[in-house]
Amino acid sequence: MRILMRGAIDPLTDMNPAKFIIENHTGGNIGNMIFTNSIARTLLVDENTVIDYVDLRRQKLNDAYAAFVNETYDYFLIPLANAFKSTNYDELMIITDFVKKLKIPCCIIGVGIQRTISKDRFSEVYPHCAEAKAMVAAVLEKSPMIGVRGELTGEFLKDLGFLPEKDYTVIGCPSMFTYGGTLPEIKPTVLSEDSVISFNSKVEFETLEGYRPFVEFAKRNMPLFPNMIYVQQQIDDVRMIYLDSIKQELRKKKNYDVSKAVSFTNIPAWIDYFRENVDFSFGSRIHGNVAAILAGVPSVAVPFDRRVLELAEYHNIPYIKVKPLGKYQTLYDVFEQADFSSVHRGHRERFDHYLDFLHTLGLDTIYDHDYTDTKIPYDKIMDARKFPGVIKAYEALNDAQKLERYKDSFTLYREIRKELADTLDETKRDLSAQKKTVKKQAAELEQLKKENAELKETLNRNPLMRVLKAILRRLRRLRSKKDAPSA
Repeated sequence: MRILMRGAIDPLTDMNPAKFIIENHTGGNIGNMIFTNSIARTLLVDENTVIDYVDLRRQKLNDAYAAFVNETYDYFLIPLANAFKSTNYDELMIITDFVKKLKIPCCIIGVGIQRTISKDRFSEVYPHCAEAKAMVAAVLEKSPMIGVRGELTGEFLKDLGFLPEKDYTVIGCPSMFTYGGTLPEIKPTVLSEDSVISFNSKVEFETLEGYRPFVEFAKRNMPLFPNMIYVQQQIDDVRMIYLDSIKQELRKKKNYDVSKAVSFTNIPAWIDYFRENVDFSFGSRIHGNVAAILAGVPSVAVPFDRRVLELAEYHNIPYIKVKPLGKYQTLYDVFEQADFSSVHRGHRERFDHYLDFLHTLGLDTIYDHDYTDTKIPYDKIMDARKFPGVIKAYEALNDAQKLERYKDSFTLYREIRKELADTLDETKRDLSAQKKTVKKQAAELEQLKKENAELKETLNRNPLMRVLKAILRRLRRLRSKKDAPSA
C-alpha cells in the first residue's frame, strides 16, 4: 500500500538540526512529530508499504498535484491536532479543497477543538463552524468515519449535525498508541533537589491572567530543583535557543534560565533523553508529557485549555488544572499526590477501539501480523539511522560547539539565499514571458476588433444584407400579430 500523510517531515528522516529548525520541518510544534511517528510505526507493515508526507501549506495543491496523488497513492491520511480553532481558517479550507480533488480514500486520524476551560461546553463562539463542517463533510465523502481527540470535540461535531459512532468516534491521540496496547512501566522515582525535572510551557500563555498561577508556581519551584530543564516545542522558541543572535529577545520573554532549555528534532532522541535523564515531567504541553509517558517517566499535565484537558481525561493522564494548582506549594506535593499508574488503566481497551477504527478505514496494521522472529519494520529502520541527539541552548555549548553550530547555520542560510535568488530569477523570467504573451494577445485582440469593425461596415454596405434585414423585420412583425390575443 502507498500512503500519503499530512506532515511536515518523515519521522524516519535523519535531518541536519540547522536545516530542521531554520526551515521549520515541525509544522510549528515538535509535538506534531509524536503522533505522525506513531501512525507511521503502526501502518508500516512491510517493505511493500510506502508512507510519504506532504506539508499542505508548502505544496502547490493544484489539479496536477491532485492527479499525481490519485495516480500514485492508495490512501490520504490527515493527522491533526487542535485544528478547530479561530486561527486555523486557512488550513481548514486548504484541506477541504484538496480532499475534494482526490478520488482515493481520505481520513482524519485525530482532531481536536481549542477552547478555554469553563463550565460551558463552548465558552466562546467558534467563528469558523461553516468551514469546519465543510472540511469534515468533504472527508466523510471519502471515508467511513473520522477520529476525534475527545468528548468535547465530539460534542462540537454533533452540534454541527454529525452523528457519533457513524460519522465520528473518539480515539484520543495516536501518540499514546505508539507501542500499541502496552505502555512502558512508570519508573519508580523519589524526588530530591538533585532530580531532573522536565518543565514544559508555552511562551504566549505566560502573559495571560488565567495562566498566572502556573507561572507563579513554576517560579516558586525553580530554585528548589537546580537541574530543572525546559523543553522547547514551538519552533520560534527552538530557534531562539539555537543561536546566540536573538538570545536577548529570548531572555526578555522567558521566566527561567535560558541555558537549561533543550529541544529535539526527532522522536527517538526525545524519548531516549527522557528515559535516560529525566525523573519527572510537568507542564502545560500535552505532547511534552506524552513523550515522558512513552519513556516511562512520571508525568503531570497542567491543562490550560480544553484541547489538553480532553486528552488528559481520555487517556487517564495525571493532571491538575491551572486554578487548583495554587493550593500546592511545591512539586513535591504534586508528585506525592499523583497516581502515575492511571495511564495504564483502560489503555488496552482504548487501543482496541483505536485499532477497530483503523480497520474500519480498511487499513492494515502491524498488529495484524506476527513479528515474533523479527523486529517491527519501523523499529528496524529507526535502529539503522543515527539521529541527532538533544538540542541544547546555545549558552550551554563550549566554544567549539558554538562555532560548529554557526557554521552549519550560515552554510544553510547561504543555500537558502541562493535558492531564493534562483527562484526569484525564475519568477522574473516567467513574469517577463507572461508580459510578452499578454502584450501579444492584446495586439491580436486589437487586430480582431479592427477586422470585426471592418466586416460590420462591409456588411452594412451590402444591398443583400439590407434586404435580409428588412425581411427579418417583416417576419418579426408578422409573428407579433399572430401571437397577439384576439379581441
